[in-house]
Amino acid sequence: MDIISTISTSIGLAQRLREISKNIADAEFKNLLADLSSELADAKLEAASLKERLAALQEENMLLKQTALSSTEKPSGRKWGCYQFEGETGLFCLGCWDSKRKKSSTTRINTHFRKCSVCQAMLGAG
Repeated sequence: MDIISTISTSIGLAQRLREISKNIADAEFKNLLADLSSELADAKLEAASLKERLAALQEENMLLKQTALSSTEKPSGRKWGCYQFEGETGLFCLGCWDSKRKKSSTTRINTHFRKCSVCQAMLGAG
């Protein structure tokens, strides 16, 4: 059982206690029960927020691991203003590799220029 369902069950129990408390005249008990319900609702919202944050951090961690793996890889050369990598065909964007360690392929525009398929940069021998 995850924390969200545990808190939801606790909120249900607090609601049942609130129904039972209608037969009790003790104001202090009713106030404490109302405080408990409020705290559980806050805890449920915070748990949901933490769950979202955890998912975002896990995604970021995966991206960082992928980037770290490719950080040992280096371009084997340059041609027409683009990077080349050993064992791979095609020419790759300088900007995408230098900034994000992503191999973004380029397409030929004309005899002097190529265009990145990701960042749309124009690359060429000038």
